[in-house]
Amino acid sequence: MTPAEPAAVGGPGPSEGPAPPPDRRRRRRSIVLLVLATLTLIATIGAPRHGIPSSLVVVVASAAAGLFALVEQRRPQLGIRPVAAAVAVVLLAAVVIGPQSSNDVWSYTMYGRMVSVHDASPYDHVPADFPHDPFDRRVSAIWQHRGSVYGPAFVAYATTLTFLAGDSVLVDRLLFQLGAALVVIAALVLVWRRTRSPAAVAWLGLQPVFGAIVVNNGQIDSFIGLAILVAVVLVLQRRSTAAGVALAAASLVKITSLLALPGIVFWAWRHQERRLAVRTAAVTAALTGVVYLPFLAGQTHVLSGADHMVTPGSAWNLPAQLLVGKDAGRDLAARVLPNSTLGVLFDLSLVLTVVLAVWLAWRWAVERGPEQATGASTASYAIAAEYTLPWYAAWAMPVVATRRPSSLAWVIWIQGALLLAAWRLPTHHTGSVADTVLRGTLAYALPIVLLVAYVAVRPSRDATAGAGPAAPVAVDGAR
Repeated sequence: MTPAEPAAVGGPGPSEGPAPPPDRRRRRRSIVLLVLATLTLIATIGAPRHGIPSSLVVVVASAAAGLFALVEQRRPQLGIRPVAAAVAVVLLAAVVIGPQSSNDVWSYTMYGRMVSVHDASPYDHVPADFPHDPFDRRVSAIWQHRGSVYGPAFVAYATTLTFLAGDSVLVDRLLFQLGAALVVIAALVLVWRRTRSPAAVAWLGLQPVFGAIVVNNGQIDSFIGLAILVAVVLVLQRRSTAAGVALAAASLVKITSLLALPGIVFWAWRHQERRLAVRTAAVTAALTGVVYLPFLAGQTHVLSGADHMVTPGSAWNLPAQLLVGKDAGRDLAARVLPNSTLGVLFDLSLVLTVVLAVWLAWRWAVERGPEQATGASTASYAIAAEYTLPWYAAWAMPVVATRRPSSLAWVIWIQGALLLAAWRLPTHHTGSVADTVLRGTLAYALPIVLLVAYVAVRPSRDATAGAGPAAPVAVDGAR
């Protein structure tokens, strides 16, 4: 009986079967990454509002989603169906689990009920004015004495939903979250039609901030992201009036959405589409001004009385900590009292936000399409503002979700994820080594690094298109 021949170096052993083909191994790896991204994202949704484990879960979910998107982008192995199924599971979990990181949905409800139930203006009244309303006790204490900071379009939307929901807490919550889920799905469908890339859909739909967290907490921001994306698509089709209407709709949800306008206008101007630029800007300004005019006094009063607080993960955390202390002013005994230093930082942050929006919109306007210029100007608030929340990244992410995300897109993507991780840290210092390291990294150091990266990244040479007019682009991206 002759002995078995030794196996070749690197080959299968005597008891092993043949090695799977390379494409099968890559497909298995993609499936594993997709499952990991889905499960960790669901864990992110259900995790407690604040805590070191919650923050770490966000980091893991972000890494898994980003790695999957990169792998699929470079070597596509999966079609749209498994990616769509994963996103659907995440959105379903977000709706079923309910709000975990924010009570904003109850503020939306009270602002809507002020109109639909109490026949009062949410710009002239605050939730505390209606102590016998069954939803009032659900509003966070810090917002009990704040009128609506949202535009009239969203107040009208909230009024409609609260009228339909009546006094049912469950129906009210589901209407708001299902509405947000439909908006997220619409944005993902539009990204798919423009890119035909499962990786682009995963890049957006499995990002911890977009979709799950937006549906779960920051519904308003999904509306803004979709409206800005629609405006860009309409600009590419040379439909300036419709694009202006879309941008005005976004601004009537939050006035800060107007930061998207420089990106579109500068792109059209630099590509010799000056009539398109002027018409889009004129329609946006006219509609925004006309609709806001009746509410201007009330909303101006509300916004002028807002807290000048530095949120966790803001690039202004370190200056605020050095100048004010008290965890960048968040541990002050009465945050609602005026603080001159935080007020100055707030003003400086607004100036920086506007300057960056205009400057970077002009820089990125050299690209073939307006997506990057619009994303650059829109993201300036999330990255450079003193008061910024994780879901603000959802304003810009849909418009920069392309077949091959740019360096700018990745900065916006990473900043949103890390802002969420910083937001999930314990509210107060625990004194542990883990808390000190994570807080110093996520809340103080990385926000400044990402702000620098946001300013430093530039369009690649092969992405620019000279000064000639750009050809119209259909919805699916075919020129």
